[in-house]
Amino acid sequence: MLSRGDAVVYKCRGLYKVEDIGTLDFSFVDSSKQYYTLQSVEDAGDKAYVPAEDGTNIRRPVSRAEALELIRRMPDIEALQVKNEKLREQEYKNCIADYCPENWVKVLKTTYRRTKTRGSMTSLDRKYQMLLEHALYSEFSFALGIPVGEMESFIAEHVKSEKMH
Repeated sequence: MLSRGDAVVYKCRGLYKVEDIGTLDFSFVDSSKQYYTLQSVEDAGDKAYVPAEDGTNIRRPVSRAEALELIRRMPDIEALQVKNEKLREQEYKNCIADYCPENWVKVLKTTYRRTKTRGSMTSLDRKYQMLLEHALYSEFSFALGIPVGEMESFIAEHVKSEKMH
C-alpha cells in the first residue's frame, strides 16, 4: 500500500507523487473503491487516478543501485528483432507492457539502430523514443538525484567508462 507523498512510476508516463488516497467524486467511477490521485512531478497539469488495488500500472521507482546497474548493463541489452514491419508498433507495445525500464531500453535501442541504419527516423520510432526517453530519464533522475536534462550525457558517460574497464 502506498502513502501520500510516495513517488511512483505510472505506466510509461514518468514520475508521479501520490497526492491523495480515497474515493473519487466522479459520476463514472465506483464510489466505493479507493483510488490514488497521482500528480506528475514535471507537469502540474497532469493528474492521474488509479484504483488502489491496481498493481499493474504503477510501481515504485528503481533504487539508485538498480538505476546504476541498468545503465552499466545497457550495452549488453539486446534490441528487438522485429520480423514484420506491419507489427512493429504492436511489438513495441508488447515489450513495454510491463513498464519495466529494461524493456524501455530494448525499444529505445531498436529505434536508435533503425534511425542509424535508415538515415532518418520514422514517426513511429520518434513517438516511442520520446515517450521512453522521458519515462527512463525522469525515473533515473529521481533515483540518482541528477536533473532530467543531464541524464542523457550522464548515461553516455557511464556507458563509455564501463566499456573502457
